[in-house]
Amino acid sequence: MFLPRAGHIPLLLLLAFTLHLCSAAPPLSPTSAGPGCSCYRAAGNEKALFLHHQFFDFRPLGNETFASNLTVPATIDDSQDGGIEPLTSPFFDKGLFGDYFTPASWTKNASDSAPVFMVNSHQNVYLGRDASDAPVHLTLRTNRLSSFQSASDLQTTETAYLHASIRIRARVAGSPGACAGMFTYLTDDQESDIEILTRDDHSTIRATNQPGLPPAVTLPQMPAQIQCQIIPDASTPITISKSGSSAIGSWTEWNEYQLNWLPGQSEWLINGVSKLNKTYGVPTQPSNFQLKMWSDGSSWPGNMTVGGLATLDIEWIDMVYNISGEASGATCQKTCTIDNIANNAVPQISRGNTHTARIGSVPTLVLGTFLASILLF
Repeated sequence: MFLPRAGHIPLLLLLAFTLHLCSAAPPLSPTSAGPGCSCYRAAGNEKALFLHHQFFDFRPLGNETFASNLTVPATIDDSQDGGIEPLTSPFFDKGLFGDYFTPASWTKNASDSAPVFMVNSHQNVYLGRDASDAPVHLTLRTNRLSSFQSASDLQTTETAYLHASIRIRARVAGSPGACAGMFTYLTDDQESDIEILTRDDHSTIRATNQPGLPPAVTLPQMPAQIQCQIIPDASTPITISKSGSSAIGSWTEWNEYQLNWLPGQSEWLINGVSKLNKTYGVPTQPSNFQLKMWSDGSSWPGNMTVGGLATLDIEWIDMVYNISGEASGATCQKTCTIDNIANNAVPQISRGNTHTARIGSVPTLVLGTFLASILLF
């Protein structure tokens, strides 16, 4: 299930939607992605309102359209150091998921502080599943070669997000020495991260707002043990709790990670429970959203052993968000929630929503542009 931008309906998408109408499962019509919602709330700061909603669900993609593309691609070898490999599935083409997220293929040279040459490859971004009858998931992969680290980077084509609530159902596995990143990004000083380091204890993730170093400090000047952590408020370890329980969880299991980016405040939630609020380094500029699985041998991810491999698997991405540069003053007739509902793709009208909220009257509101409303299945 995939909710793209209204108004962009290529022929293949219409065909996929038509096929879904013939299936046993009750389909969503192109206009029923929400019950007339004009604003959205998410868990955390209940005063924050958003006008966009997109839900990307990879679990049902094992149908005939993409079934032939669910074989795990071969790992990158030492000869593939250019990052020029093709996309692993038509799903990532323009006109489908590629209209919203694009795999990157940039490289990063080795340095004193990051001694491993890193190459991002399309071949490390693919659809997979645990068994032939299991739900499909999106995978980002990194593996260590003798002369470089093969990595993966998936970026939104939208670059003007300004405040958002982003939820990802994900798990991480593999060798120490990798970093799984889910984050908003404009520059190294305008960045807010959910990060999972495979060198960490399995119950720990990192909540980080950049910058992590004072402007006058460069990594080669710093002792290795405190690189990237010189500003105490920048990065904070968080312990995973299992869903509906106080028991300690593990990032090797499926968990729901949530980043709330609001004016002057960042909030991190795991499995619906608020874990941390931070006022340091909250981004203030329009940004994109990125997913990465990487290492460069620096002290932050660590230096993966040659032959090592790690993966970030994602079942779905659920986003409510706003876009920079639009006029305020519109009226929010119906406020909907994306939390504790039966179907993530169909937000529900918030309980007690009997008033009209005027956009701009809530301090944390910035206008957005659209409600995504087409289903790909």
